[in-house]
Amino acid sequence: MFFYSPNFMIFFLVLLIPYLVLKKQRLWLLAVANAIFYVAHPEGFLVLFLAMAVLTFGIVHLMTVPRWRWMFWVGIVLNVLNLAFFKYTLFVLDNLKTWFGFQSAAADSIASSIVLPLGISFYTFEFISYLIDVRRGDSKPTRSFANFWVFVSMFPHLIAGPIMRGDELFPQLDKLREKKITWNDIRYGVYLFAIGMVKKVVIADQLSPIVKELFDKGPALTGTESWMAAYTFSFYIYNDFSAYTDMAIGLGIMLGVRFADNFNSPYLSGSPSEFWRRWHMTLSRWIRDYIYIGLGGNRKGALRLYLNLMIAMLISGLWHGAMWTFVVWGGIHGLLQVVHRLSLGLNRWKWIAAARESRIYRVAAIFIFYHVATWTWVFFHAPSIDIALDMTWKMAHAHVGNIVRHPTFPLIVGLFAVHLAEYLLRKHEGRLGQAWNHVPFPLRSAAYLLITLGLIYYLQGGKYEFIYFQF
Repeated sequence: MFFYSPNFMIFFLVLLIPYLVLKKQRLWLLAVANAIFYVAHPEGFLVLFLAMAVLTFGIVHLMTVPRWRWMFWVGIVLNVLNLAFFKYTLFVLDNLKTWFGFQSAAADSIASSIVLPLGISFYTFEFISYLIDVRRGDSKPTRSFANFWVFVSMFPHLIAGPIMRGDELFPQLDKLREKKITWNDIRYGVYLFAIGMVKKVVIADQLSPIVKELFDKGPALTGTESWMAAYTFSFYIYNDFSAYTDMAIGLGIMLGVRFADNFNSPYLSGSPSEFWRRWHMTLSRWIRDYIYIGLGGNRKGALRLYLNLMIAMLISGLWHGAMWTFVVWGGIHGLLQVVHRLSLGLNRWKWIAAARESRIYRVAAIFIFYHVATWTWVFFHAPSIDIALDMTWKMAHAHVGNIVRHPTFPLIVGLFAVHLAEYLLRKHEGRLGQAWNHVPFPLRSAAYLLITLGLIYYLQGGKYEFIYFQF
């Protein structure tokens, strides 16, 4: 059930009207709506999801008793094994065949029948973070299973995030009965949802066939075409994934719940560390707080710091998918983080530190790092490491003039301009909103009509799943 499908629109309106009226029943309305939304998808394994929710809920309460604290590890292991079985079984078996010639008809039969449950990567991370937060004392275990179920299954962010934490969502759920949802909340939610719609159907869905056509050429790609494939994919994956986040946050606001931000114009980053503070922010902080810091962070010396960075980014890559290309992609970002950390030592020379504060350096850093990040997407999306390496070689030897003259290059420049415009819009959202309210009502109505008609026009074309549904 796509967010922009007629079925979803009907589903959401059927929920929203009683939700606004029956304040005392809001939690139960959400609990039922979440289950309906999940089973409406073919890949929705509701029984499995509910079973893991019940187990995690019970374990959290058991481990608060001193003699049952060891149950924490049972909860972690169960959740990790559940994710590993569905997501990595086929990957492991394929590698055993390749490396050791392992053959098993029974294992092949089991692996071929495995279907990745919808949203399993996201809800597993929420289960694990909740277990860790309760163990650390950062979050108190809720006594209401209904609260817990809504926390992990709330449909706007269930399938592709943002990845929420208990101390962010439980306080909001506890106040749902008293929450006053205003007309301004509805308008702002619709505004964010509309931005997501534009990014999805006007940009991402139009780029999807271009990306496919280019990457399908494989070894036949030239260096210039390899850059075009990387450029278009960089904007495709950003607009597709951030569109989902915008829609999720907009829907949440209309329901009186605020989800965490997940993107902040990542291609305006000037370094690897800044990129991961702007890209998939809730995953980045999850990896930081539960993997990087859990391994010791920067508290155990420089070598351990660099090792922890590499491990954290390799896990981030593997989380995205059961392919060596994802692992290499994570490893490259780990190396970029290490190199960037090492380069900070140059700041001991004042002239270098001063140069890094200049506007010229900032623009150059953004330009260079955008191209570095764009190159890394080749490993993320290429079907094999060999093809990614072949594209990399060709990209390194591509002629700049040929790239600039390619018919697709003006589209890339335009997409970057839109990316910059989105950053400015979000940065000055309040003032622009006030100015917009002073525009005569007939003109505003005409603009709304044009946007609506434009979206309807683009919705007539091909429809594509959000890319992060597969993770």
